Amino acid sequence: MSIDKETLQKEREVLAKDFDVISKQITQAETQIGQMKSNLNAIHGAIQQVDKLLTMVNETDTKEKKDAALKLATS
Repeated sequence: MSIDKETLQKEREVLAKDFDVISKQITQAETQIGQMKSNLNAIHGAIQQVDKLLTMVNETDTKEKKDAALKLATS
């Protein structure tokens, strides 16, 4: 069997289609990664906000306990 121009052109068409399919899949994957990174950043921001609120609650609890102890000690 010999390889002729027509056989090579058909093979090139198959390869070009495969290339296009894989290229589109890579683009879709990159888009999904970008969306996941955005979600990750949003979640990280939410964690930071909750940590800040927890610190504020702990400081309030500590102040209230100190105030209650001082009130008991002075009464």
